[in-house]
Amino acid sequence: MVCCIAAAALLGVIGLILRPFRHARCVSPLACRPGGSATARPPVAAAGFTLSARLRSFGFAFAGLGFLFRHEHNMRIHAVAAGAAIMLGILLNISLEDWRWIVVAIVLVITAEAINTAIEQTCNAIGPHHSEAIRAAKDVAAGGVLLCTGAALFIGLTIFVPYLPMFAEPATLERFCGYRM
Repeated sequence: MVCCIAAAALLGVIGLILRPFRHARCVSPLACRPGGSATARPPVAAAGFTLSARLRSFGFAFAGLGFLFRHEHNMRIHAVAAGAAIMLGILLNISLEDWRWIVVAIVLVITAEAINTAIEQTCNAIGPHHSEAIRAAKDVAAGGVLLCTGAALFIGLTIFVPYLPMFAEPATLERFCGYRM
């Protein structure tokens, strides 16, 4: 319920921000200027479902991930951390339930970084001039990545610490080390 209210409020604020850009000839708010001068192309008719179009859309998605890994240093750091979590999970032989949480944590951070990069690229495309609104948008997006990374770290700690020999219960030590206590 609270999430629905927050989402509706966010959409309302976005609508208020974009209201000056609304004009009959504008295809996209980013392609229009206040006062109605449109620089956008005319709308293209939507095509029906085709397998080749779906495959092309997968290609675009993979190109986006490639851009993310090639151009974002933080994404490479997240990838190394994800690899370390996977290797530690294999080494400690964690349970299937724990693997599910590890996958959720990894996907959460990668998705947050992708959204942050998309917001940064969009802000950069708007113009090179300094704007407090653009600075705030970039900072908020980076803060979202920080929150997701903190949550992933918490998930990782709550999963891996009980498997470590110094914190493990005797049954876990028996499974991990192969001897009875």
